[in-house]
Amino acid sequence: MDSNTIKDLNTSFDLSPTVGEVGNTRESFPFSPTAIGVAVGNGFVKASDGTTDLCVRSQALEHHPQFLSASDDLLLLEAVESPCLIGQLCIGTGLDASPGVISLANGLKGKYYAAFALAAVARLVDNGAFINLAVSLPSKAMEPMLAPLRDSHTVLINGKRKHFVIDQIRTFPEGLGTAMRMRELRASRSAVVPSFAALDFGHGNTTVVAIDGAGNCSGFGNTPTGVGALFEEIAQTLSGKTGGIPPTVDAVRLGVQLGTFCLNGHGSISFVNEYDAALQTWTKARLQELHGQCSQLLDRAEAKVVCGGGDNLPGLMELMHNGYAKATAPQNLEAQGLQRFARAIHC
Repeated sequence: MDSNTIKDLNTSFDLSPTVGEVGNTRESFPFSPTAIGVAVGNGFVKASDGTTDLCVRSQALEHHPQFLSASDDLLLLEAVESPCLIGQLCIGTGLDASPGVISLANGLKGKYYAAFALAAVARLVDNGAFINLAVSLPSKAMEPMLAPLRDSHTVLINGKRKHFVIDQIRTFPEGLGTAMRMRELRASRSAVVPSFAALDFGHGNTTVVAIDGAGNCSGFGNTPTGVGALFEEIAQTLSGKTGGIPPTVDAVRLGVQLGTFCLNGHGSISFVNEYDAALQTWTKARLQELHGQCSQLLDRAEAKVVCGGGDNLPGLMELMHNGYAKATAPQNLEAQGLQRFARAIHC
């Protein structure tokens, strides 16, 4: 990894009031905008309106399954008129074994980011909403793919028809929303807020964001390996137990997520020993990589917090170096922090 991996945020994501504006369509509404934060990750789609948090699996079908019902964990989206989508999209849990399932873990984030974000926004907002949207991206190069979002949309979401306009969009690097939200929570409990680093183990990458004692972002680092690589490694080692064909990454993920350490969360094929061995190797490699590439960010931090979906990996915190704490409700922090950024957008 070259030295450009670690960068001042101002060189990659300009955080000035006018940066990250996507698209050029605007419709005039006579009332205050709704602020929404959205983070579409390889593992989960997270969104927040400041009151309600949404977190659904980043997998989808391009039709509505006949025998699955809509819920907060399963979003059924149908476009009536939207530049982001033609037809239907079903996003969320319970789709692992469905033919044709789309997983963002397979390198499809760029193609489906706008449609997944649209579903999350539609679920949270009221009919007739006028929206300011803040989203996180792994790279500013993805920003043009969000242009269809900044428009007028009429959709059916979980059986309800909604029309809304996304007026302003700002983009931020992955992990920044989490870091700023954690600082906000710490400041609400104490008059003294230390500098800290947020270590975000995502599905597809690992991010470090450093915040100084004054609340300014002092640095950002990103490595292209996340929790998905751990699941992939376990899947490969299990081929001997599964007739020579490795199980899917999602089959492993479900076993870990449910704590059964059985493929798909149930059944007779256990991988607890394989998990323990792979977790130790994976954690050691991630820490060596991060301390090698982001040492100046981590060393300056008075507090270091592990967040992201990966912080729920069983046994992870026991393998972390001293000085690391675990975030509470890590899946929601990124979207909550982004929602705060969306509130600050001025039209």
